[in-house]
Amino acid sequence: MIEFYGEVTDYTKRRTDKLRKRYMSNWIFVLAGVIVVIALIVLFTTAGNNWLWVGLFAVLLAAVGFFVRFGPMRKSVSNAKWLVRVQIEGEKILWVQYLPDKTIRKEKMIDSIKKVYRTKFCYYLVYNNLSNAIICERCLLKRGTFDRLEYTFEGKIRNLDI
Repeated sequence: MIEFYGEVTDYTKRRTDKLRKRYMSNWIFVLAGVIVVIALIVLFTTAGNNWLWVGLFAVLLAAVGFFVRFGPMRKSVSNAKWLVRVQIEGEKILWVQYLPDKTIRKEKMIDSIKKVYRTKFCYYLVYNNLSNAIICERCLLKRGTFDRLEYTFEGKIRNLDI
């Protein structure tokens, strides 16, 4: 069994927020690029001014992408306590977050983990996308070893410098 338990540090919360913002802004930029291509197609296939409105929408969407990427950290991230327990045993991962008024509990299969990002301070277990990753901070390891964790997710681990 591998277990991480405790409060996630402010440094990891900031890095996680930065990664999530980067992920979301990349998708917004891709969407803005697709809309620019649509605007160019409309420009060259019709005689109207519809391309102008589509292009303006693409520019506004790109501006939203820049704000998401470079905007300030959300107050809910900086002020909230992230008290978590991650237990990896057998073929299951149990993730529990302890909030002041309730407890959130999720159970995932190890096979559903698509990637594991390794940083200097933590591991991100990504099962859907980066915005839903399970955070396993290195200093919170209570049972097991990092070698066992890396063996469990062999072939899925990627280094991430943030």
